[in-house]
Amino acid sequence: MDLLPAVPADDPGNFSWWQLDVRATSKVGIKPTLDRKIDADVAIVGGGFTGLWTAIALKERSPKLRIVVLDAYRCGDGASSRNGGNVHGYWGALPTLISFYGADKALEAARLGTLAQKKLRAFATSKPNDVWWVEEGYLRVATSEAQKSKLAAFITVARELGVPDTVRRVGKSDLLSLCNSPKFEEGLFFSEGATVHPARLAAAVREKAIQLGIDIYENTPVISVQQGSPCFVATSQGGVTARDVVLANYTGTMAIPSVGRTTTLFSSFPAMSERNELELERIGYKAARGIADLRMFTHYFRRTRDGRILMGTGSGPIGFGNNHSAAALRRDEPSLERAKIGLRRFFPGMSAVVSTWGFPIEVTSDRLPYFGTAAGTRIHYGSGYSGHGVNATVIAGECLASIVLGEKDQWSNSVFCNRTRVNFPLEPFRYVGGSIIRNAIVKCEDAQDAGLPQPLVARGIAEVPRMIGMRIGMR
Repeated sequence: MDLLPAVPADDPGNFSWWQLDVRATSKVGIKPTLDRKIDADVAIVGGGFTGLWTAIALKERSPKLRIVVLDAYRCGDGASSRNGGNVHGYWGALPTLISFYGADKALEAARLGTLAQKKLRAFATSKPNDVWWVEEGYLRVATSEAQKSKLAAFITVARELGVPDTVRRVGKSDLLSLCNSPKFEEGLFFSEGATVHPARLAAAVREKAIQLGIDIYENTPVISVQQGSPCFVATSQGGVTARDVVLANYTGTMAIPSVGRTTTLFSSFPAMSERNELELERIGYKAARGIADLRMFTHYFRRTRDGRILMGTGSGPIGFGNNHSAAALRRDEPSLERAKIGLRRFFPGMSAVVSTWGFPIEVTSDRLPYFGTAAGTRIHYGSGYSGHGVNATVIAGECLASIVLGEKDQWSNSVFCNRTRVNFPLEPFRYVGGSIIRNAIVKCEDAQDAGLPQPLVARGIAEVPRMIGMRIGMR
């Protein structure tokens, strides 16, 4: 199996603010390059959250395992250090999950997310870790009349499933006491939610793996994986012979045919504000709580411990096929400007920007991650976090550990590992059709945010997925 070339992650011009902060405030050395052939029980390709949590889970369950982690750059410098740092599970996804899999599976996903949150909390709050963990719930806010119409569905679903305590509706006056943005109309408060400094967390997880005796090789790009008994992972200067291989290279798993058919590439672009603690105090945004609006292509945001606001948008360009190295997925001025506009609109006093970046994200056809094994092999993989991977990668570690060890438990038997996924159209129809619909939805949602009529043509195009009976790509 030839792997996709590693997505460029070592460009200092596109480092996230999180990465730059870690480099400025702590010393994290580089582990050596693998320059020879070695043996292991498990070889893990990718040293981000997925690869490291999987390695840790395996070592905790089976301490005698020889585990090797290979990263093309430095562990954690890919998607793991470039997200918004909002940490929550799947209680907010219940309406969507029910439409795909029914109530039982939807609740199963949400409850496993809660177990993952518990494990992540225990790690993040243990000494000597200082990863800026703040657990103050999670807010979804309506910032237009169109978004307000979506609020009731969440409350209804939670009540019907017997989990009303997971979410409550927040009126405007109470909402503004949590964060006094002039654009917030109403909201939903989810009790499960936290924020974290993702690059500090990645460094702490990496250190934990090293302490457990897991071998890590950095600046070691993997060229191919040869299936067999055992498998062989070929690197640029050496290789690993291993019984099991875990592909934890995020968008790189698009090289697996079953992943490529059911997953597409989007991109996400955050902007980090200047530090202004006085302004945050003035608007009452005191707790570093994660927030997102109710657009389909959401604005996601949170304050930081040192008095900044990160504003991100998931409305970046779509990738063609499995080309996760496309420059537009990391640098797109309209997407960066949309993040800056969101910052000015929601928080006028925090509009000065000090850092922007972008990175590709995988989105499965049902927006739920998937963990499995390539048919007829002992090559396992995790994919499809849809830009919400901090909590989900802990789920990944447990699921992939169970798969590697052959354990039939709540993780390997879950909806995250056992479900039928909808295929996307073949290329070029996926890219062309998806781009047209994406652009139409963005235009409609931008118009609604501005209080303007939606463009008629864009509105018609945005309705196409619903009209043809699709359950994906709908507003």
